[in-house]
Amino acid sequence: MKSFLSAILGYDKVNGVVSEGILGNVKAYYGCVESQGRGTLHCHMMVWLEGGHDPNEIKQRILEANDTDFQDRLLAFLDDTISNNVPPDPDPRISVPSTVHHPCAVRGVAPYPDHDDLQTKTARQKDLHHLVQTCQVHKHNLTCFKYWKGPPNPRECRFDLDENHYCEKSHVDYETGEICLRCLDGMVNNFNASMLEAVRCNMDIKFIGSGASAKAILYYITDYITKSQLKAHVAYAALDLARRKLSEFDPTDDDLTVRAKELIRKSAHAMISHQELSSQQVAAYLMESGDHYTSHEFKNLFWTSFENYVDSILPLRQQSLPEERDERQGREHDDGDSSEELENVQYRGSRPPEEDEILQDIADTALSSDEVGLSIDDGGNLVPRANQVQDYQLRSPALRMMCV
Repeated sequence: MKSFLSAILGYDKVNGVVSEGILGNVKAYYGCVESQGRGTLHCHMMVWLEGGHDPNEIKQRILEANDTDFQDRLLAFLDDTISNNVPPDPDPRISVPSTVHHPCAVRGVAPYPDHDDLQTKTARQKDLHHLVQTCQVHKHNLTCFKYWKGPPNPRECRFDLDENHYCEKSHVDYETGEICLRCLDGMVNNFNASMLEAVRCNMDIKFIGSGASAKAILYYITDYITKSQLKAHVAYAALDLARRKLSEFDPTDDDLTVRAKELIRKSAHAMISHQELSSQQVAAYLMESGDHYTSHEFKNLFWTSFENYVDSILPLRQQSLPEERDERQGREHDDGDSSEELENVQYRGSRPPEEDEILQDIADTALSSDEVGLSIDDGGNLVPRANQVQDYQLRSPALRMMCV
């Protein structure tokens, strides 16, 4: 992965060198490593490019500003970067290492001193042909339709791969604003030819510039970064282990309710502590390969504490049901003159607080708090426990522009 980042993407974090890679100048990246049920490791990575526009800017330039030159250059870049068809066999008579052996088990075609450029290019095309056929062509199985609910619902592959998918030319749908990329073979996963030649394994590449992923880009990124490593088969195995351990006890020793609670507790502990690790994961940790790759350093933010604090200052107003609203209006009508006073009270209570009032409340609460959390350091000394909420509230004027 480190070689991929430095040689293919052109981002050498160790030496602090950023050069133009296959995708252009990389601004940032974040990748997390996860394992499949059989233990093999794979990486999900987000890559940000220098000068790239966010989905709203792309939509504004193409649809609102009608910048056809920008649209043509963007589509040309995407067509050059992303492919999804099996390249033709340049010459059936040519033999390369991937012709005899599995393409993933051999190295790519290297230029030979006694071969001209045309021969080397033809050999690489032959090698790429074998790679795409072996690694990128999708074959439907039961996993593809595990979310299918049966007739009359359409039986569709959850990976959105279908033989009938075909689009000869990339274009922009002006009604929805979605970028529709060229699709020459609906059963071939998207790939980048240079990346595929280098990594020599199955890959997928996607441009997040429109569509559902762009609309929920924050969720899309967060979902991949925080993807849980606890698989279903591991959870079931942990539950079964807890059940078997509990069955060893004499049922007359414990009350039914206590045993039920004990079962829940042991099941939860088993889920956390009895996670299955494959040999590949263990080797990766021992070799200090890590489970994520990032171009930048980040500090953890415990958002729950911030959310709880905001809720305590500005609680959400509950919307009353129509029946409750009618009943309240009836009581106000019966009270006569008091209805006007009640309306005034409701108006004052529903008035949104001014920004200065909110800031003053936050400052007063932070300064008036006389509770200090304590913890013990490695030397056994009592030290004040860090509180991110108070650190944020009492940050220096130089950090006022930083906002969560």
